[in-house]
Amino acid sequence: MNWLLVRIQSYLLGASRGESKISPELVKEFQELCGKALDRQFNQKRDDWRLRMSEVGKPLCQQKLKKKGVKQEYEYNAVMRFIIGDLIEALAIVIMKAAGIKIQESQKKVSMKIANIDLQGTYDVKIEDKIYDIKSASPYAFEHKFGDDGGFKSIVEEDAFGYLSQGYLYSESENKKFGGWIVINKSTGEWLVTETPTEDEQWKNLAINLAKENLTALDKGKPFRRCFSDIEETFRKIPTGNKILGIVCSFCPYKFPCWGEDKLQYLPQQQSKGKNPKWVYYTEVNNPRKTNENTK
Repeated sequence: MNWLLVRIQSYLLGASRGESKISPELVKEFQELCGKALDRQFNQKRDDWRLRMSEVGKPLCQQKLKKKGVKQEYEYNAVMRFIIGDLIEALAIVIMKAAGIKIQESQKKVSMKIANIDLQGTYDVKIEDKIYDIKSASPYAFEHKFGDDGGFKSIVEEDAFGYLSQGYLYSESENKKFGGWIVINKSTGEWLVTETPTEDEQWKNLAINLAKENLTALDKGKPFRRCFSDIEETFRKIPTGNKILGIVCSFCPYKFPCWGEDKLQYLPQQQSKGKNPKWVYYTEVNNPRKTNENTK
């Protein structure tokens, strides 16, 4: 087990038993971090396009639409999700400090020149000369993306949020190793550490090259082209005849303007007979639910 995780779990177990304490200095630091998070999420502009290390690894089509000024789709609870993520990140930093983990740097602004562009960013923490990114995750992502059912290669295969380039750009800007992701389950409070492979040169090159390609395309103003296709839907491993968005497109905040408001439909899974079927983004519904099922 990762030593960071052992230290954190031991401290939190002690806290649950009423044994581990937290200093007044760390309480004050947490209060300050929370205040900054509130100001950032409620008082600062959100949709301004700018090149950041946290952005350039995202799908190029998404970045092009943002640069063009296309408005993102937001749900009313989006700001709550953002602020919860910020607060969990702040909590993670003070808990690690309270657990005796030496954090060499936190929330440090960095920059590097890549593809002749000065790229800015802010990384979360540096521990033992390695850069780590702190993430809050849903129970599903905690288990299937970052946890035992997923892990580093799972993140690489479906990197809808550009996590790989983000992490390696942070570490490269400091000429340090990228340690991976410190992840907290926002429902259960569980922690895990998704480490990068010991031999990570190929992944670093992949991440940096992707950022270079995206930066070059954005700088030269290449025409918009959707990077992904819709996929054949299956239900219980049987094709339904319908088409849906893949995972990356499903998470994209520009999916409706990209695919077309008149084409993309957000509907209950059409072949499910459950009372609470999952909802799916459909691009084609060739095999819809029967009418009598819709009226039940």
